[in-house]
Amino acid sequence: MPSSLRSARPFGALFQHLRSDAPTLTDLQHAAQLALQVEFTTIPVYLSGMYSITDKGSTAYQALRAVVMEEMFHVNQAANLVIALGALPRFTGDAAPHYPGYLPHANEATTPLLGLYRASPDVFSNVYAAIETPAPAGAPAQADRYDTIAQLYEALVQGLMRYPGDPFATPAAEGRQRTDIYLGKFGGTVLQVSDMDSALRGIQQIVEQGEGRVPAGAPLVPQEPFGTYNQYGIRTDGTYGPILGTPLELSHFSRFRQVSLSSDPFPPTLPISSNPADEAFGNPLAQALSRSFNNAYSVMLHAFEQSFTAGMGDPYFGVVLNLMHQVLPQLALALMSTPAQQGGDASVGPNAAPTWRYLPQARMPGLRHAFQHLHQVVAGGAPAAVRQAVDQAQDGLDKLPQGLPALHTL
Repeated sequence: MPSSLRSARPFGALFQHLRSDAPTLTDLQHAAQLALQVEFTTIPVYLSGMYSITDKGSTAYQALRAVVMEEMFHVNQAANLVIALGALPRFTGDAAPHYPGYLPHANEATTPLLGLYRASPDVFSNVYAAIETPAPAGAPAQADRYDTIAQLYEALVQGLMRYPGDPFATPAAEGRQRTDIYLGKFGGTVLQVSDMDSALRGIQQIVEQGEGRVPAGAPLVPQEPFGTYNQYGIRTDGTYGPILGTPLELSHFSRFRQVSLSSDPFPPTLPISSNPADEAFGNPLAQALSRSFNNAYSVMLHAFEQSFTAGMGDPYFGVVLNLMHQVLPQLALALMSTPAQQGGDASVGPNAAPTWRYLPQARMPGLRHAFQHLHQVVAGGAPAAVRQAVDQAQDGLDKLPQGLPALHTL
């Protein structure tokens, strides 16, 4: 295995510290930050597949959309835990994910290689469901080289329980816990963390919603698909999510497996390059689109980080939401509709795709400059669909507030 594709271990021998008789508060902060990074790392992976699906009404697209929303809930809940333990959540710098690669601190032999793939039944099975594989009943806690995300959370819980004192006695004074940024219609409720009970309830929601929980003596994969979990679908209010009245919420793992095993035809997808790399794009339009996308993504990470910091304005609703829900999706569509190489056929591919590369120096002036250059390239010749997507992305960029103090520090 190439060294570049080994799982990053920014927190060293974390599990040894958590299972000691007296883990430090720093150990707990690192474990909570690791949980946040694990959750966030999955989001670009799922979004790449979702963006590649052209039928937005398909079960595959809707499953990914719902999971992404719930992963944002997990990130929010983990960030609240970091703040409650006296630290500030980090999304930038070495906390930003890299692709392809493994989840941080994961066991490379038992967890999937995360890549930016075109959606397919195989990707749903071998990547998406594999990420969310539930821990077998009685599986041990693991914080280093963990086999499942649930085992990582179990190590975090054990560390909290072993801490000699109240780990929530001194929350980060400059931190801002959030309970207002998750829509909630997809399942779960973000909790403000102030004590052991709220911390454990928040962790339980994350684990059960993501991987599910396997009762002792039950098979890892339920043999009766609707006997254990809620059915997901269009509800009476028109939203997609768990339909109340059935026993338990369907986990991400089970949702992904349902898509991968379905006998229905898989929806059409755009012919994108898997694991795209900026340096491999020979088409100037693809290069300009990717530059704009990565600048927007990086500014979003800075703004997201500041959203959990008090006293710097609140860039979430004005900046993060516009970038996340309008600018990035439209740039992704334009990228996936653009041949990676000049002279290529967009209907055949291979087309470009977002590389989700974090640019440490990205700030609002650089983002606007990237868009100016993009418009110049588009004016030189681009398909109508790409021009329309770029214009819609520009509309989202224009909505970013100019007077927000946090914008001046991005």
